[in-house]
Amino acid sequence: MKIVKEPIYQQLIKILRNLIQSEQYEIGDKFLTENEISIRYEISKNTVNKAVTSLIGEGLLEFRKGLGTFIKFKNSQYDLHSLISFTKMAESIGKTASTKVLEFKKIKGFEVDREVKTALQLEDNSYVYFMKRLRLLNGKPSILEFRYVNALLSPGLRKSDVTRSIIAMWMEKYDLKLAGADQTLRAVLLNDENAELLEEKSGDPAIQRESTGFAEGEKPLWYERTIFCGKDYVFRFRVESLNVAHTAKSVFVGEFEK
Repeated sequence: MKIVKEPIYQQLIKILRNLIQSEQYEIGDKFLTENEISIRYEISKNTVNKAVTSLIGEGLLEFRKGLGTFIKFKNSQYDLHSLISFTKMAESIGKTASTKVLEFKKIKGFEVDREVKTALQLEDNSYVYFMKRLRLLNGKPSILEFRYVNALLSPGLRKSDVTRSIIAMWMEKYDLKLAGADQTLRAVLLNDENAELLEEKSGDPAIQRESTGFAEGEKPLWYERTIFCGKDYVFRFRVESLNVAHTAKSVFVGEFEK
């Protein structure tokens, strides 16, 4: 099959995602090489690499050095350490994601708290973008996000850039390769302001994720505090033994309550 319409990058991601979800592959199977994809669809290796990198970020594929790319998860199952796109998560359950940017500004390092400054390795005169975003599912508030972005790695970032998937934006606008994120989940109670934005009651349970994300080369790219409506999400964990490395990993399955 030859892809002839624009945008090629998005079309290829959709085709490969459908291929991953097909009966042809099971979790753990080796996936097509980038060269095989390039030949099959007559697309440049650079475009193929970008598409495969995006699918790795979604948690569907896993690259193993010296071995190739393998099917990591199917459907709505994701690794806790993968970079999960809210938009893709919504699509997996047949819902529409949208974003309201409540606040967006560029500030200096001395204006942020110590935790953010340390996570992003900021100097007092370094610049960082701060954004407050409300993520909605079918028009209903679902996630409240407070994010700080290293301005050196995202020069010229605009409010209009963050009205959609910010992970996709980094890859498409800045051609950044994302290396992963350190994440922590904890149970919290909604305060008056956050409850109002999420259309919940003050004191209702919620889940807060604190995350520091990195670009390739372990460069700190963002720090975020994200609040998930407690009744909208179920987080499941599975611990697996890795015989080769003799270590264990926590695997996250995130799904929206129907």
